[in-house]
Amino acid sequence: MFKGIKGIVALSAAVILVVAVAYGGYLSGNSKSSDGQAAAAGDPGEQLRVTLDPQQFQGNVREAYEVAEHDPALLSQLHCYCGCDKSLGHKSLLDCYRDDHASRCGICMGEARDAEPMARQGMSVEQIRDALRARYAHGE
Repeated sequence: MFKGIKGIVALSAAVILVVAVAYGGYLSGNSKSSDGQAAAAGDPGEQLRVTLDPQQFQGNVREAYEVAEHDPALLSQLHCYCGCDKSLGHKSLLDCYRDDHASRCGICMGEARDAEPMARQGMSVEQIRDALRARYAHGE
């Protein structure tokens, strides 16, 4: 099949091409963050970010994303009552802030903005859950 010098050169070129394509795929796959978005070049903080950057938003939306950014541990323990667990597969209120879902949902924003002052006042996670359930479980 590959006879003589021309065959060896053709085979070598094919191997180099396959290796180059595979290496390019490897590099492009590793330059993305866990949510599939390209990580900011040279910014290790962007690679560790749990939520979207609050600076992308304004007003109440920014405030809600700031809560999520500052206290992701709290939001990860809270249920979201907007129905995104069924429609989007979210497991906690924090998941709403990993993408732009919360920016369009008053329930998600309200829950985060309500939870923050309760936590600062020293309420336990269970007490915060009860308060949020009482206010939002009926889709308010």
